[in-house]
Amino acid sequence: MEIRLLTPETQKEIYPQVLEMLQEADADFVPPLSSRSSATQQSLTETKTRSTGVQEYFCQLQAQCFGAVFEEDKVIAFVSWKEDYTCEYIDALPNIYISTLIVRPQARGRGVTTALYKKLFARYTDRHIFTRTWSTNFAHIRVLEKYGFVCTNTLPNHRGNGIDTVYFQKSPT
Repeated sequence: MEIRLLTPETQKEIYPQVLEMLQEADADFVPPLSSRSSATQQSLTETKTRSTGVQEYFCQLQAQCFGAVFEEDKVIAFVSWKEDYTCEYIDALPNIYISTLIVRPQARGRGVTTALYKKLFARYTDRHIFTRTWSTNFAHIRVLEKYGFVCTNTLPNHRGNGIDTVYFQKSPT
């Protein structure tokens, strides 16, 4: 397993695999990625599946930074983020906002998410790190809490009845 934080030039090489992974994981997200216009979309309750699938989401993602986990030149996981992103729920600067993290099903349970986070922590020791997820994404929330993320905002029923959006922050070390 090799983890790389990519440059804008080198990340283009993984775009076909990123698109494939977005398509595979579409329904794993709440709401599905195919119903979103971007990784930073603020309104998540009134979404509808797009005829283009995850393409619009993918196009918006390409403007972000990427890290990837490789096994035998195949991407088994990726993370994307924006630097110094602000919104109503994120106001600490400097920061990175982790928008998307996907691990292929066959690589889950092997510490891949932890390895990606540790790589980001090592690179961004001087920044606040933010992310958001949904309240029933228990596995991801456990990882976040394990590494010192704290819940900073909860938006009740933001992703549907009984499913909240939860923002997390890890302060600089």
